[in-house]
Amino acid sequence: MVTTPRKLNIGVVGLGRMGQRHALNVLHYVPRARLHSVCSVAPHELQWAKDYLQPEGVKIFSEYDQMIRTPGLEAVVIASPTALHIDQTLVAIEHGIHALCEKPVTTDLSLMRELLEVAERSPSTKVMVGFVRRFDEQYQAALRKVQQGAIGDPIVVRSQGAEKLDKSGFFIEYARQSGGIFVDTVVHDIDLTLSFLGEDIKPKALWATGLISHHHELKDCHDVDNAVGVVEFWGGKIAYYYHSRTTAHGYDNCTEIIGTEGKVSINLVPHNNRVQISNSSGILQDATPGWIDRYREAFVAELNQFTNSILDGNELPLRLKSAYSGLQIALSLQESLRTGCRIEFDENGVPIE
Repeated sequence: MVTTPRKLNIGVVGLGRMGQRHALNVLHYVPRARLHSVCSVAPHELQWAKDYLQPEGVKIFSEYDQMIRTPGLEAVVIASPTALHIDQTLVAIEHGIHALCEKPVTTDLSLMRELLEVAERSPSTKVMVGFVRRFDEQYQAALRKVQQGAIGDPIVVRSQGAEKLDKSGFFIEYARQSGGIFVDTVVHDIDLTLSFLGEDIKPKALWATGLISHHHELKDCHDVDNAVGVVEFWGGKIAYYYHSRTTAHGYDNCTEIIGTEGKVSINLVPHNNRVQISNSSGILQDATPGWIDRYREAFVAELNQFTNSILDGNELPLRLKSAYSGLQIALSLQESLRTGCRIEFDENGVPIE
């Protein structure tokens, strides 16, 4: 007798660009999962679901509360607007539904603390924040090198995320609700720092600065389109971050981990492929166009590991406590950017007033 392998029934909440990517990945590239349902309040997103998902037998909802109560649903991927993340995650836990929530879960540290407490009281329901770079094979290979001692003791992380200039107007509306450049984008590099230097490492002091070169509308929400942040950790380690929303050539994301006996570098030159053109203009090579292209396979790996952890009863690859630590640092950098002040922490990582 042949038994059919059990599959995890996953729903996707929010069908913008990120949600659509998750839905299609679950549908086609996560063998141990089934796309059970999707949810959105936007008419054009619901129409997309009717065109591309309904023929595959996927249920479509316009109300999250209705979707979360649907029999058979076991897990949700939350890719809705940031303002909805925390409430939708808490509702999922309340109904015993596992949740993978896109970052940031919230821009309010007290609400993140509440989520931690709720999750701790419901250990059978798994909750993970979607820091996709940890699932990229290049970053995983670099982490293995660090753990094997290839560079000695890691002491400095330098990480950069530079996105191509968007003049369409879409970015400005998104940025106003994103929590700011450090909370929205640098938080990925902060999470990588915790993975390389140790998830329990505590900040000692940090400061940030930035400028506006193109998106002058950001001044109204105390944000910038180019920013630099520095974090000093207890134990003598340092992280340096540069982020931009105005690059001309494409998506330029790279990281270096400097150790006492060497360094590991990831993607210092953001090539889209290995094709080069040499002519009178010099040596030319296409850059990576965007973050979805750069982390296409990592999004699939993230969903597969999330699914496997639930079905096999294993720990999730990312701890919720680590996401809390990363959010605290990101919010503090955003505050330093706004005020121009250096922020210091005690040895427990608590900000000193």
